[in-house]
Amino acid sequence: MKMTIVIDTEDQQGIDAALKMTRLIHEQYVGSATIHKESFGKIEYIKLLRKYMRESIGHLYDEHSDQVNDMDDLANLRNAKRFADRIFRGER
Repeated sequence: MKMTIVIDTEDQQGIDAALKMTRLIHEQYVGSATIHKESFGKIEYIKLLRKYMRESIGHLYDEHSDQVNDMDDLANLRNAKRFADRIFRGER
């Protein structure tokens, strides 16, 4: 089966419907094992931010860690990506 989906960028409901349809097709033909949607609320998000800050500061003061070497490394993309990757793999 081949399918072409045309999406009108001004139709938000149509975009949502297309996403739902492609997810259903993905589940049916590929399997649901690769579908992962991380979802959390405001309080959990704040807790994750606090955890990120604590861990980053911990790495800064840990002489054996090479993740955060100085104050500039606290906010760098590599440090944030490492943390985000762990969260999205389910390693909270």
